[in-house]
Amino acid sequence: MGLAGGLAGLGAAACSSEPEGAGTARRVRWLARREGALHILTNTSLMGPVLEAFGRRWPGIRVDLEDINSTRIAEQVRALADTGQDGPDLVWSTAMDVQVKLINDGYAQAYKSPHRAAMPDGSVWREQGYGLTAEPIVFAYNRSQLAGGVVPRSHADLLRLLRTRHDVFDGRVTLYDAERSGVALMQLSADVQIYPDAWPLMEALGAQRPRLDTSGQRMMGQIADGRMVFAYNMNRSYGESWAERAPQIGLITPDDYHLSVSRVAFIPRNAAHPNAARLFLDYLLSREGQRVIGALGVRPVRDDVDAPLRPASPGARPIRVGPALLANLDQARRASLLTRWEAAMRLGVRAPSNPAAP
Repeated sequence: MGLAGGLAGLGAAACSSEPEGAGTARRVRWLARREGALHILTNTSLMGPVLEAFGRRWPGIRVDLEDINSTRIAEQVRALADTGQDGPDLVWSTAMDVQVKLINDGYAQAYKSPHRAAMPDGSVWREQGYGLTAEPIVFAYNRSQLAGGVVPRSHADLLRLLRTRHDVFDGRVTLYDAERSGVALMQLSADVQIYPDAWPLMEALGAQRPRLDTSGQRMMGQIADGRMVFAYNMNRSYGESWAERAPQIGLITPDDYHLSVSRVAFIPRNAAHPNAARLFLDYLLSREGQRVIGALGVRPVRDDVDAPLRPASPGARPIRVGPALLANLDQARRASLLTRWEAAMRLGVRAPSNPAAP
Protein backbone atom coordinates (compact mmCIF):
# COMPACT_ATOMS: atom_id res chain seq x y z
CA MET A 1 0.00 0.00 0.00
CA GLY A 2 2.86 2.36 0.86
CA LEU A 3 4.62 1.63 -2.44
CA ALA A 4 1.40 2.13 -4.42
CA GLY A 5 0.74 5.41 -2.65
CA GLY A 6 4.27 6.58 -3.32
CA LEU A 7 4.01 5.74 -7.01
CA ALA A 8 0.66 7.50 -7.25
CA GLY A 9 2.20 10.55 -5.64
CA LEU A 10 5.05 10.52 -8.12
CA GLY A 11 2.56 10.33 -10.99
CA ALA A 12 0.59 13.26 -9.62
CA ALA A 13 3.78 15.24 -9.19
CA ALA A 14 4.79 14.54 -12.80
CA CYS A 15 1.43 15.72 -14.06
CA SER A 16 1.49 18.84 -11.90
CA SER A 17 4.97 19.73 -13.17
CA GLU A 18 3.80 19.87 -16.78
CA PRO A 19 4.44 23.50 -17.83
CA GLU A 20 1.66 25.75 -19.04
CA GLY A 21 1.75 26.80 -22.67
CA ALA A 22 5.10 26.51 -24.40
CA GLY A 23 6.81 26.28 -21.01
CA THR A 24 10.04 27.67 -22.46
CA ALA A 25 12.63 29.12 -20.08
CA ARG A 26 12.29 32.85 -19.50
CA ARG A 27 15.71 33.69 -20.96
CA VAL A 28 15.01 31.65 -24.11
CA ARG A 29 11.68 33.46 -24.53
CA TRP A 30 13.42 36.82 -24.16
CA LEU A 31 16.09 35.87 -26.69
CA ALA A 32 13.46 34.53 -29.09
CA ARG A 33 11.61 37.85 -29.02
CA ARG A 34 14.92 39.63 -29.56
CA GLU A 35 15.70 37.42 -32.58
CA GLY A 36 12.21 38.19 -33.86
CA ALA A 37 12.30 35.75 -36.76
CA LEU A 38 11.92 32.04 -37.50
CA HIS A 39 12.78 30.24 -40.76
CA ILE A 40 11.21 26.79 -41.17
CA LEU A 41 11.89 24.14 -43.80
CA THR A 42 9.09 21.59 -44.14
CA ASN A 43 7.36 19.15 -46.45
CA THR A 44 4.23 18.85 -44.31
CA SER A 45 0.90 20.51 -45.05
CA LEU A 46 0.11 21.07 -41.37
CA MET A 47 1.94 24.31 -40.96
CA GLY A 48 -0.64 26.97 -41.85
CA PRO A 49 -3.06 26.65 -38.90
CA VAL A 50 -0.18 25.77 -36.54
CA LEU A 51 1.69 28.94 -37.49
CA GLU A 52 -1.45 31.02 -37.08
CA ALA A 53 -1.94 29.68 -33.55
CA PHE A 54 1.73 30.26 -32.71
CA GLY A 55 1.53 33.78 -34.13
CA ARG A 56 -1.37 34.64 -31.85
CA ARG A 57 0.78 33.65 -28.86
CA TRP A 58 4.00 35.28 -30.12
CA PRO A 59 3.04 38.08 -32.53
CA GLY A 60 6.53 39.63 -32.42
CA ILE A 61 8.18 36.68 -34.17
CA ARG A 62 8.03 36.78 -37.96
CA VAL A 63 7.79 33.30 -39.47
CA ASP A 64 9.18 32.44 -42.91
CA LEU A 65 7.98 29.06 -44.18
CA GLU A 66 9.66 27.21 -47.05
CA ASP A 67 7.69 24.18 -48.25
CA ILE A 68 9.93 21.84 -50.29
CA ASN A 69 10.35 18.08 -50.63
CA SER A 70 12.44 16.00 -48.22
CA THR A 71 15.32 15.50 -50.65
CA ARG A 72 15.76 19.24 -51.18
CA ILE A 73 15.44 19.84 -47.44
CA ALA A 74 18.36 17.49 -46.77
CA GLU A 75 20.45 19.02 -49.55
CA GLN A 76 19.87 22.55 -48.24
CA VAL A 77 20.59 21.65 -44.61
CA ARG A 78 23.86 19.97 -45.56
CA ALA A 79 25.02 22.64 -48.02
CA LEU A 80 24.48 25.57 -45.66
CA ALA A 81 26.12 23.88 -42.68
CA ASP A 82 29.06 22.54 -44.69
CA THR A 83 29.84 26.01 -46.06
CA GLY A 84 29.57 27.75 -42.69
CA GLN A 85 26.40 29.68 -43.51
CA ASP A 86 23.38 30.30 -41.31
CA GLY A 87 20.83 27.56 -41.77
CA PRO A 88 17.08 27.24 -41.27
CA ASP A 89 15.88 27.41 -37.69
CA LEU A 90 13.64 24.35 -37.67
CA VAL A 91 13.30 21.39 -40.04
CA TRP A 92 10.03 19.43 -39.90
CA SER A 93 9.56 16.52 -42.31
CA THR A 94 7.58 13.33 -42.87
CA ALA A 95 10.74 11.57 -44.12
CA MET A 96 11.66 10.07 -40.76
CA ASP A 97 14.75 8.21 -41.94
CA VAL A 98 16.18 11.25 -43.77
CA GLN A 99 15.69 13.36 -40.64
CA VAL A 100 17.42 10.78 -38.45
CA LYS A 101 20.28 10.57 -40.96
CA LEU A 102 20.80 14.35 -40.78
CA ILE A 103 20.79 14.18 -36.97
CA ASN A 104 23.19 11.24 -36.96
CA ASP A 105 25.55 13.10 -39.29
CA GLY A 106 25.81 16.03 -36.89
CA TYR A 107 23.49 18.59 -38.49
CA ALA A 108 21.23 19.04 -35.44
CA GLN A 109 21.71 20.63 -32.05
CA ALA A 110 20.45 19.22 -28.76
CA TYR A 111 17.61 20.84 -26.90
CA LYS A 112 15.81 19.28 -23.95
CA SER A 113 12.29 20.57 -24.15
CA PRO A 114 10.39 21.08 -20.88
CA HIS A 115 7.79 18.72 -22.40
CA ARG A 116 10.30 15.90 -22.86
CA ALA A 117 8.88 13.85 -19.97
CA ALA A 118 5.43 13.79 -21.59
CA MET A 119 6.72 12.32 -24.87
CA PRO A 120 6.06 8.61 -25.52
CA ASP A 121 8.90 6.12 -25.81
CA GLY A 122 10.44 6.08 -29.28
CA SER A 123 9.36 9.61 -30.19
CA VAL A 124 12.57 11.43 -29.19
CA TRP A 125 16.17 10.68 -30.13
CA ARG A 126 19.27 12.23 -28.56
CA GLU A 127 17.24 15.24 -27.36
CA GLN A 128 17.54 16.35 -30.99
CA GLY A 129 14.89 14.65 -33.10
CA TYR A 130 11.27 15.01 -31.94
CA GLY A 131 8.40 13.03 -33.47
CA LEU A 132 5.35 15.29 -33.27
CA THR A 133 2.58 13.06 -34.60
CA ALA A 134 1.50 9.39 -34.53
CA GLU A 135 -0.30 8.76 -37.80
CA PRO A 136 -1.77 5.38 -38.78
CA ILE A 137 -1.06 3.93 -42.23
CA VAL A 138 -4.20 2.39 -43.69
CA PHE A 139 -5.85 0.94 -46.80
CA ALA A 140 -8.06 3.18 -48.96
CA TYR A 141 -10.75 1.94 -51.34
CA ASN A 142 -13.74 2.97 -53.41
CA ARG A 143 -16.91 2.03 -51.53
CA SER A 144 -19.03 1.64 -54.67
CA GLN A 145 -16.46 -0.60 -56.37
CA LEU A 146 -15.57 -2.83 -53.42
CA ALA A 147 -18.22 -4.14 -51.09
CA GLY A 148 -18.97 -6.98 -48.72
CA GLY A 149 -16.61 -9.89 -49.09
CA VAL A 150 -14.02 -8.06 -51.19
CA VAL A 151 -13.16 -5.39 -48.62
CA PRO A 152 -9.91 -6.50 -46.93
CA ARG A 153 -9.77 -6.06 -43.15
CA SER A 154 -6.17 -7.20 -42.62
CA HIS A 155 -2.96 -7.81 -44.55
CA ALA A 156 -3.74 -11.52 -44.61
CA ASP A 157 -7.24 -10.81 -45.89
CA LEU A 158 -5.81 -8.57 -48.59
CA LEU A 159 -3.36 -11.28 -49.68
CA ARG A 160 -6.21 -13.81 -49.95
CA LEU A 161 -8.40 -11.44 -51.98
CA LEU A 162 -5.61 -10.47 -54.36
CA ARG A 163 -5.00 -14.15 -55.08
CA THR A 164 -8.67 -15.09 -55.53
CA ARG A 165 -10.32 -11.96 -56.98
CA HIS A 166 -8.02 -10.97 -59.80
CA ASP A 167 -11.13 -9.86 -61.72
CA VAL A 168 -11.76 -7.11 -59.17
CA PHE A 169 -8.23 -5.78 -58.63
CA ASP A 170 -6.49 -6.23 -61.99
CA GLY A 171 -5.20 -2.87 -63.21
CA ARG A 172 -7.06 -1.01 -60.47
CA VAL A 173 -4.63 -1.08 -57.55
CA THR A 174 -2.35 1.85 -56.72
CA LEU A 175 0.53 2.15 -54.29
CA TYR A 176 3.49 4.43 -53.66
CA ASP A 177 6.57 3.76 -55.78
CA ALA A 178 9.30 2.61 -53.38
CA GLU A 179 12.01 3.38 -55.94
CA ARG A 180 10.99 7.04 -56.21
CA SER A 181 9.53 7.67 -52.75
CA GLY A 182 11.69 7.57 -49.63
CA VAL A 183 8.61 7.35 -47.41
CA ALA A 184 7.35 4.33 -49.38
CA LEU A 185 10.72 2.61 -49.04
CA MET A 186 10.68 3.26 -45.28
CA GLN A 187 7.22 1.71 -45.01
CA LEU A 188 8.24 -1.26 -47.17
CA SER A 189 11.20 -1.87 -44.87
CA ALA A 190 8.91 -1.79 -41.83
CA ASP A 191 6.33 -4.11 -43.44
CA VAL A 192 9.04 -6.65 -44.25
CA GLN A 193 10.28 -6.62 -40.66
CA ILE A 194 6.79 -6.95 -39.14
CA TYR A 195 4.75 -9.14 -41.47
CA PRO A 196 6.04 -12.66 -42.34
CA ASP A 197 4.12 -12.69 -45.63
CA ALA A 198 5.16 -9.18 -46.70
CA TRP A 199 6.94 -10.38 -49.85
CA PRO A 200 4.12 -12.70 -50.94
CA LEU A 201 1.81 -9.70 -50.42
CA MET A 202 4.05 -7.47 -52.57
CA GLU A 203 4.08 -10.17 -55.27
CA ALA A 204 0.28 -10.43 -55.14
CA LEU A 205 -0.04 -6.65 -55.43
CA GLY A 206 2.44 -6.66 -58.31
CA ALA A 207 0.47 -9.35 -60.15
CA GLN A 208 -2.47 -6.91 -60.46
CA ARG A 209 -0.60 -4.62 -62.91
CA PRO A 210 -0.65 -1.87 -60.26
CA ARG A 211 -0.05 1.83 -60.81
CA LEU A 212 3.12 2.92 -59.01
CA ASP A 213 2.79 6.55 -57.98
CA THR A 214 4.50 9.33 -56.04
CA SER A 215 1.50 11.66 -55.72
CA GLY A 216 -0.95 10.97 -52.90
CA GLN A 217 -3.30 13.54 -54.40
CA ARG A 218 -3.42 11.72 -57.71
CA MET A 219 -3.82 8.34 -56.00
CA MET A 220 -6.74 9.48 -53.87
CA GLY A 221 -8.31 11.30 -56.80
CA GLN A 222 -8.31 8.06 -58.79
CA ILE A 223 -9.84 6.18 -55.88
CA ALA A 224 -12.53 8.85 -55.64
CA ASP A 225 -13.46 8.76 -59.35
CA GLY A 226 -13.38 4.95 -59.55
CA ARG A 227 -10.42 4.52 -61.89
CA MET A 228 -8.71 2.70 -59.01
CA VAL A 229 -10.48 0.55 -56.45
CA PHE A 230 -7.72 0.10 -53.85
CA ALA A 231 -4.68 1.98 -52.50
CA TYR A 232 -2.11 0.28 -50.29
CA ASN A 233 -0.43 2.12 -47.38
CA MET A 234 -2.01 5.57 -47.25
CA ASN A 235 -1.61 8.06 -44.41
CA ARG A 236 -4.97 8.01 -42.61
CA SER A 237 -5.09 11.72 -41.83
CA TYR A 238 -4.53 12.48 -45.51
CA GLY A 239 -7.11 9.89 -46.51
CA GLU A 240 -9.64 11.38 -44.11
CA SER A 241 -9.17 14.83 -45.62
CA TRP A 242 -10.25 13.30 -48.94
CA ALA A 243 -13.08 11.22 -47.49
CA GLU A 244 -14.65 14.36 -46.01
CA ARG A 245 -15.33 15.70 -49.51
CA ALA A 246 -15.55 12.36 -51.37
CA PRO A 247 -17.77 10.01 -49.34
CA GLN A 248 -17.21 7.20 -51.83
CA ILE A 249 -13.73 6.83 -50.33
CA GLY A 250 -13.46 4.27 -47.54
CA LEU A 251 -10.51 3.78 -45.19
CA ILE A 252 -9.54 0.58 -43.39
CA THR A 253 -7.17 0.35 -40.46
CA PRO A 254 -5.95 -3.27 -40.79
CA ASP A 255 -6.92 -5.28 -37.74
CA ASP A 256 -3.77 -7.42 -37.67
CA TYR A 257 -1.32 -4.51 -37.48
CA HIS A 258 -0.78 -1.06 -38.93
CA LEU A 259 2.27 1.14 -39.16
CA SER A 260 2.29 4.43 -37.28
CA VAL A 261 4.53 7.18 -38.63
CA SER A 262 5.60 10.54 -37.30
CA ARG A 263 6.61 13.93 -38.64
CA VAL A 264 10.04 14.61 -37.17
CA ALA A 265 11.42 18.03 -36.24
CA PHE A 266 14.89 19.19 -35.24
CA ILE A 267 16.83 22.43 -34.81
CA PRO A 268 19.86 22.61 -37.15
CA ARG A 269 23.24 23.18 -35.53
CA ASN A 270 23.69 26.40 -37.53
CA ALA A 271 20.21 27.81 -36.95
CA ALA A 272 20.20 31.59 -37.36
CA HIS A 273 17.48 32.03 -34.73
CA PRO A 274 17.90 29.06 -32.37
CA ASN A 275 15.90 30.51 -29.50
CA ALA A 276 12.88 31.23 -31.68
CA ALA A 277 13.19 27.62 -32.87
CA ARG A 278 13.25 26.34 -29.28
CA LEU A 279 10.16 28.38 -28.46
CA PHE A 280 8.33 27.06 -31.53
CA LEU A 281 9.36 23.45 -30.85
CA ASP A 282 8.16 23.78 -27.25
CA TYR A 283 4.86 25.12 -28.54
CA LEU A 284 4.47 22.13 -30.90
CA LEU A 285 5.14 19.72 -28.02
CA SER A 286 2.89 21.50 -25.51
CA ARG A 287 -0.66 20.40 -24.85
CA GLU A 288 -1.92 23.49 -26.69
CA GLY A 289 0.23 22.85 -29.77
CA GLN A 290 -0.67 19.17 -29.82
CA ARG A 291 -4.37 20.08 -29.64
CA VAL A 292 -3.94 22.39 -32.64
CA ILE A 293 -2.34 19.51 -34.56
CA GLY A 294 -5.15 17.19 -33.46
CA ALA A 295 -7.80 19.67 -34.62
CA LEU A 296 -6.39 19.33 -38.14
CA GLY A 297 -7.33 15.65 -38.20
CA VAL A 298 -3.80 14.45 -37.48
CA ARG A 299 -3.16 12.33 -34.40
CA PRO A 300 -0.73 14.10 -32.06
CA VAL A 301 2.09 12.05 -30.59
CA ARG A 302 1.24 12.75 -26.96
CA ASP A 303 -1.33 10.42 -25.46
CA ASP A 304 -2.29 12.80 -22.65
CA VAL A 305 -3.92 15.37 -24.92
CA ASP A 306 -7.63 15.61 -25.56
CA ALA A 307 -7.93 15.92 -29.34
CA PRO A 308 -11.04 15.69 -31.55
CA LEU A 309 -10.04 12.30 -32.95
CA ARG A 310 -11.25 8.75 -32.57
CA PRO A 311 -9.30 6.63 -30.04
CA ALA A 312 -6.08 5.10 -31.25
CA SER A 313 -6.69 1.82 -33.08
CA PRO A 314 -5.21 -1.35 -31.59
CA GLY A 315 -2.34 -3.02 -33.40
CA ALA A 316 -0.26 0.10 -33.99
CA ARG A 317 3.39 -0.60 -34.79
CA PRO A 318 5.12 2.77 -34.45
CA ILE A 319 8.20 3.43 -36.53
CA ARG A 320 10.49 4.73 -33.80
CA VAL A 321 12.52 7.90 -34.11
CA GLY A 322 16.04 6.55 -33.77
CA PRO A 323 19.03 4.75 -35.25
CA ALA A 324 17.07 1.76 -36.59
CA LEU A 325 15.87 4.06 -39.38
CA LEU A 326 19.44 4.45 -40.60
CA ALA A 327 19.31 0.88 -41.94
CA ASN A 328 16.87 2.09 -44.61
CA LEU A 329 19.58 4.38 -45.99
CA ASP A 330 22.32 1.77 -46.03
CA GLN A 331 23.11 1.39 -49.73
CA ALA A 332 23.40 -2.41 -49.66
CA ARG A 333 20.12 -2.85 -47.77
CA ARG A 334 18.37 -0.30 -49.97
CA ALA A 335 19.58 -2.06 -53.11
CA SER A 336 18.46 -5.45 -51.78
CA LEU A 337 14.97 -4.18 -50.87
CA LEU A 338 14.49 -2.40 -54.18
CA THR A 339 15.74 -5.31 -56.26
CA ARG A 340 13.20 -7.65 -54.69
CA TRP A 341 10.44 -5.01 -54.79
CA GLU A 342 11.04 -4.23 -58.46
CA ALA A 343 10.89 -7.95 -59.27
CA ALA A 344 7.55 -8.16 -57.46
CA MET A 345 6.27 -5.07 -59.34
CA ARG A 346 7.50 -6.08 -62.79
CA LEU A 347 3.96 -5.75 -64.19
CA GLY A 348 3.45 -2.35 -62.57
CA VAL A 349 2.87 0.85 -64.53
CA ARG A 350 4.75 3.91 -63.32
CA ALA A 351 2.77 7.13 -63.04
CA PRO A 352 4.35 10.32 -64.45
CA SER A 353 6.86 12.12 -62.23
CA ASN A 354 4.89 15.36 -62.65
CA PRO A 355 2.16 15.25 -59.97
CA ALA A 356 -0.05 17.47 -62.12
CA ALA A 357 -0.14 14.87 -64.90
CA PRO A 358 -3.12 12.49 -65.03
